[in-house]
Amino acid sequence: MKKFSDNESIQEWITSNRLYEEYLFFYLLICLFWFFVGLFSIGIRIPVFNDMQNLAFNTVWFLILCVALSIPKFWYFLIKGRHGQLFQATAKVYETLGRIEDVEQREQVHKQITSNGKLPPNRLETLSLAFLFAFILFDILYTRCWIRDLSLVWQPDWVNMCIGWVHNNLAMPPISEDRQIFNLYFSGNSADTKLKQQFGNEWAFLASPFGDAAMFYHFIRVMMFVPILAALSIVLWKPLKFMGMQQIDPRNIHSVMSFLRSCAWSLIFGFFMAIGMWGFLTNTTWFTLGLIDQEAWFDNLYINGLYLFIVFGIRFFYGWLVFWKNVFLKCVKRFSY
Repeated sequence: MKKFSDNESIQEWITSNRLYEEYLFFYLLICLFWFFVGLFSIGIRIPVFNDMQNLAFNTVWFLILCVALSIPKFWYFLIKGRHGQLFQATAKVYETLGRIEDVEQREQVHKQITSNGKLPPNRLETLSLAFLFAFILFDILYTRCWIRDLSLVWQPDWVNMCIGWVHNNLAMPPISEDRQIFNLYFSGNSADTKLKQQFGNEWAFLASPFGDAAMFYHFIRVMMFVPILAALSIVLWKPLKFMGMQQIDPRNIHSVMSFLRSCAWSLIFGFFMAIGMWGFLTNTTWFTLGLIDQEAWFDNLYINGLYLFIVFGIRFFYGWLVFWKNVFLKCVKRFSY
């Protein structure tokens, strides 16, 4: 296998033959296949079913797709068979590990080759990738099946409790001092303009049945914010290392210039993290138009790109934690003598 380098360029990363990337590529293709199956099938209505029954039917189908997403190794085995290229390459790595008699040394080597991407994604990484696609499919399910004629098809008491919690923590014009977590304000952008044209003002929007659907959707996105970031971080943690992020990682500061460069990157990552967190957690109208118009739902997909910038920032600032931890340990060691 190609020798790993922390300073690997993007071109070297693309052409590398590490098992992690090869598995991730095939797993991604498999997840994309099931995603497109869901994209074109979720929302199908059976004429003899009412809205509630169609929601139940599509929910069962959504859960089946989630199971299909969670077993990419099985689909690869089904396509390539037991002697697939990736399975053979993985077996060779474990065969090499098996030749190391010393248990401690074998564990160290195993940890090192895992860190360098020479083994396939573990179960947690696989499930994290599946979770990300499953959430997008749930988004489709909610938009096409749970909302009908701009109102919720199914609105049990626990849903009303979630909507009420958002209402109780909502800032609206005129601003209430006691409601500051979320905000509902029609600004001058095109999406809010369309909402204003349809509902008149924020209060009329909030009082409408669609206002309940939008607030419950915002509640879901707030609750899923941390799980999405966690799953995306798990999936991208190693690829970010391989793609050259090591070159700006604060853990690799070795001069005054590299320190200043890392400080500059901190401002950039900090800005995008602040914008992303503020928007996802507080702005209740970022994705609302997508609940009305399917075309707008596709247009809003680019907003989710901010999740990537937040993950970049998480990995970057984790490097700062390691850097200052090493500085602290060096100081303690120096003063202990």
